[in-house]
Amino acid sequence: MGIEGNHTYSKSGNMDKLSTPPGFVSQTMFVMRNVHQDTEHSKSVPPGQEQITGFSMDDASFKLSLNSRPWIVHDHTNPTSEALKPMKPEVHERRIQRVSKNVSLEEAPVFNPTEEEFSDTLSYIASLRDKAEPYGICCVVPPPSWKPPCLLEDKEIWEVSKFDTQVQLFDANDRMTKKGADDDNDDHTSENVKFCRIERGPRKTLEAFKNVADAYKKKHFSAEDEVLGSKSSTPSLKQEPTVADIEKEYRQLVESSLVEIEVLYGNDIDTRTFSSGFPLPGPSESCNYKTSGWNLNNTAKLPGSLLSFEDCESVGVPRLSVGMFLSSQLWKSEKDRLYSLCYLHMGAPRVWYSVAGCHRSKVMNLFPEMTGEQQSKMSREPVMIMSPYALNMEGIPVTRCVQNPGQYVILFPGSCYSAVNCGFNCLEKANFAPIDWLPHGDVAVHQNQEKKKRSLISYDKILLGAAREAVKYLKEYSLSKKKTADNMRWYNSCGKEGLFTSIVKSRVKQEKSRREFLASSLKSQKMDKSYDDVSKRECCFCFVDLHLSAVQCSCSDERYSCLSHVKNLCACPSGKKSFLYRYTIDELNVLVEALELQKLSSMFRWGNFDRNYYASSPAIKSSQPGDKGKKADEVVPCNNNNDNTRKDVEAGGKEQGKTKVKARSIMEIMKGNDNESGPVQPCSNKPNKTYDGSDGNTAKKPKHG
Repeated sequence: MGIEGNHTYSKSGNMDKLSTPPGFVSQTMFVMRNVHQDTEHSKSVPPGQEQITGFSMDDASFKLSLNSRPWIVHDHTNPTSEALKPMKPEVHERRIQRVSKNVSLEEAPVFNPTEEEFSDTLSYIASLRDKAEPYGICCVVPPPSWKPPCLLEDKEIWEVSKFDTQVQLFDANDRMTKKGADDDNDDHTSENVKFCRIERGPRKTLEAFKNVADAYKKKHFSAEDEVLGSKSSTPSLKQEPTVADIEKEYRQLVESSLVEIEVLYGNDIDTRTFSSGFPLPGPSESCNYKTSGWNLNNTAKLPGSLLSFEDCESVGVPRLSVGMFLSSQLWKSEKDRLYSLCYLHMGAPRVWYSVAGCHRSKVMNLFPEMTGEQQSKMSREPVMIMSPYALNMEGIPVTRCVQNPGQYVILFPGSCYSAVNCGFNCLEKANFAPIDWLPHGDVAVHQNQEKKKRSLISYDKILLGAAREAVKYLKEYSLSKKKTADNMRWYNSCGKEGLFTSIVKSRVKQEKSRREFLASSLKSQKMDKSYDDVSKRECCFCFVDLHLSAVQCSCSDERYSCLSHVKNLCACPSGKKSFLYRYTIDELNVLVEALELQKLSSMFRWGNFDRNYYASSPAIKSSQPGDKGKKADEVVPCNNNNDNTRKDVEAGGKEQGKTKVKARSIMEIMKGNDNESGPVQPCSNKPNKTYDGSDGNTAKKPKHG
């Protein structure tokens, strides 16, 4: 098979037919014609044949020349001008600029609280939010008196307890190169995306892990041109490498295609099965380190943290990370956009790189599947990595933060971050959710539903639990006028302009619109106590939480759907399906009235609705240590001054509202800043980077009363 053509030569006549080998047929037909027009010589050529001139070689040389050329078909019509145009590629891949060695990242703000400021954890963090949230990360240096004992150094834990490790394989073979259309431009590199493979590693004790980590780091810096092949000067063996030296090695690791290393990393270790570095709260409460909010065993369930209304144990459990030289926390974002508080117990520094939540959409364009689960999975599926300096070159502001042992790092909602360890170290991390997290949580619920991803927490359960506590303390304040911390926290978050009121009001409005659509097609049924036998009900289609309402079919007792995916529940007719609700819309409107207008009558009415629902349920666990044995909404007897009390509350609302909780609304988050498919608005102006407890830049915690 092949394409045959008659080749004419002026001296020797027809040449032998040349056959094209299979698979080598040219995709385009070419016709070679006489370029040099010789009038006299061309007359001697028979009609229908064309002369080839301009070659100064003999017949044998010309045959060899033809054999080395693309196949040429003679006696063929001229191709059209359209056919001769080069085909344009369908997709032009974007190029990432070559990372400059002179690129520098902005430093995260560092705060030095006083003893008084440090005593109230969530109040102090709230005072930093306006200054630090535009960076996505900040560092808190505790007062000199804060020196908690590290239980990880106990002999039984250090030498005996083992944990699972993972192997991080930074392999050049996993580097994927996508070339753009303009491959002739050598001034820019093609888009290079490097991957890291995560595999299961050996179980090790902290002592054994430290020995491996120290030996690897010493070996890395002791041999010239080893691992990285760099001819630059390396630190002396007698001198400990600096953070700058470690970052230089890390940049070559993630930016160079020639680097291949393998390191160990202990990631996401459950402190319930291993150990926490902080002392656990126990019967003896004399130790301040056991009860402090900076003890990560207490942070998630602190008064003011909404995670105290989530009964899932794993939510409030701190997690450990054990690192070695060049082991990395790959790019991720906290699930459900929760706050995160991280404490470095011991070892070498840890360098963080963060992108603030207002630039989240740009990062998600590069890492569309970036989640907190990628690095925790033990598989050979590679995980995408990228240099923070390359992200900065792409116009994404990246903040750098160096955390030393004994210091805290706060990660703000929606921020994306990565980290590299400068040597052996142990880090502990816990999530928490103050009231200003609610807009971020609402956005996370909608985005998880769109992407069919499970949420870590039950947003509606947290919202209703917080509303129950808010009504309780609003009622207490209305009757007693006591300006306790709990009373003022909820008083300042509610009211007509309160953040918490707006969140609850928006959720009730959304629920009402969905229920109206189903009112005429499904029969309604109030949830019974058996519905809560499972801690978290999820939609069978989108996995959204079903704490407030759900749809069930008689064909299955364990299958539910949300109000938006009733058709995906089953193929049964609507007559077999039931709409399950926890509260009616009228009851929820009473709750909104109690929070917004702060009327005692509405508070008591909501208390009755809530008690009637839980009358046949087990006793609700109190979130506060001092409330053990009390009901969730215990009625306080009214005195004869109720009318005057109501007037005082309404009159004093303006004075007590000076310290209202400030937070971005849902619309501000969704419109531009955090909408992953929409435009990104710039962050607010960033203040000075370093704050000291002695100057005027550090925001004092609000003093009530």
